[in-house]
Amino acid sequence: MVKWIIIILALIGLDQATKFIVLANFTIEGETLPVIQDFFHITYVRNSGAVFGMFQGLAETHVIFLIFISIALVIFGYLFIKNNFKDKKTFWYTLGLSLLIAGALGNAMDRLFQPDHNVVDFIDFRGIWAYIFNVADICLNVGIAIFMIDQFLLEPKRKKING
Repeated sequence: MVKWIIIILALIGLDQATKFIVLANFTIEGETLPVIQDFFHITYVRNSGAVFGMFQGLAETHVIFLIFISIALVIFGYLFIKNNFKDKKTFWYTLGLSLLIAGALGNAMDRLFQPDHNVVDFIDFRGIWAYIFNVADICLNVGIAIFMIDQFLLEPKRKKING
């Protein structure tokens, strides 16, 4: 379990460190640094909404998001603690949960500690889509995908083997 907690803390640290670097180097929202012109930019934005900018601009959304994040973290935390870390067959399950916990905590920290309660986003693959995101969002999306694959494809096999 300890190695997974270290992984979660490292991912939260990476998320917060990258956001800190962006905040230290960009002063105006919308400011952008082309890394690969017209494909990949570092673009500073503040997201008051949810994933992909949904619910942007609604009043006091940070309180609603913090409630949902808290509920999700209780569920993820329960599943994480209940997990059998010695069973190598649960690797993907554990990885998915760890990513979900790290992503939820990374964005929750912004909701709690940023003065405007907005999430700092900066990864801008404008050559692929219009949405700007951060490391915590990557953890959440990859975590959801891994968790779902595990639950729908691997868990039935584990149940069949374990009887």
